[in-house]
Amino acid sequence: MTVIQALLAFTLAAGLLTLTPGLDTALVLRTAAVEGPRRAGFAALGIVAGCLAWARRWRWAWGPCYRPPRWPSRS
Repeated sequence: MTVIQALLAFTLAAGLLTLTPGLDTALVLRTAAVEGPRRAGFAALGIVAGCLAWARRWRWAWGPCYRPPRWPSRS
């Protein structure tokens, strides 16, 4: 397999995985179909709240490791 063929195969696979809906989308669609749009909105808000909670937890645990170094001032 050449580099071009490998790059093309990777691009195709990555594109398909990007376009495929995930579990969150399936949950919101199922909730909308079975319980209505109001409940689906609440499901979507719950998913967003969970993502924000994970991001906040990551920032609290790993954020200090990714801070830029403090350079001495030139004054």
